[in-house]
Amino acid sequence: MNLNFSEKIFSFFHQLIEKKYHLKKLSQVIKNNANFKRPTVFDVGGNEGESIDFFLNLFINPKIYSFEPEAKSYKKLRKKYKNNKKVNLYNFAFGSEKKKMDLKINVKSSTSTFSKINKHSKYYNLKSLILTHGKGSIFTGIENVQVDKLDNFSNKNKINNIDILKIDTEGFELNVIKGAKKTLKKTKLLIIEFQLNDMYLNYSSKKIDNFLKFNNFIFIDSLKFPFMQYEDRIYINKNIKND
Repeated sequence: MNLNFSEKIFSFFHQLIEKKYHLKKLSQVIKNNANFKRPTVFDVGGNEGESIDFFLNLFINPKIYSFEPEAKSYKKLRKKYKNNKKVNLYNFAFGSEKKKMDLKINVKSSTSTFSKINKHSKYYNLKSLILTHGKGSIFTGIENVQVDKLDNFSNKNKINNIDILKIDTEGFELNVIKGAKKTLKKTKLLIIEFQLNDMYLNYSSKKIDNFLKFNNFIFIDSLKFPFMQYEDRIYINKNIKND
């Protein structure tokens, strides 16, 4: 069994569970807490369009801004959504400041990351064993990509409000929201991935939660992904009426 085949098997079952179970629960949480008809959606960490498809199916006429820094995944997005006027695609990342950064490319593209890896992590070593059969690193290379602040993008593009902000950046979430202090004030609902493992060095879910609470977000639910050590947490902005 080669490396590519292992990744395909892993991705197949991951996407199946995500579609049949995880996203169904997420859609119900969103419906229970907000009544969006034509939402503006920011998809930070677009990968190959899983979240884009989710929002397109959930809403009749959403306006989606999707951001994906990895070249290969972005190319797939461009091909898939080139004729869809509801989807706006961007090939860069968000962080706490504007600069170039090295993105570590993972065998499983959805887990490429800027974060530093804890190579002593049992979870990291288990993932490596599953994806590479112990024959090497799950990271295949590095891409030097542009990182900007979400606040800069919102200001430049005159984004007055965001109904849903989804952030999935493999341990880099705190950096993203630190660069989005002004944007968070006009964001109604936030979906953000939290790690439940020690794969990323200096990662702190408590710091993320405290930052969001300080910026007027209320935690409403968490959805753990089956068999995996991460979850989506959903917050709402207590200063904005979600109707």
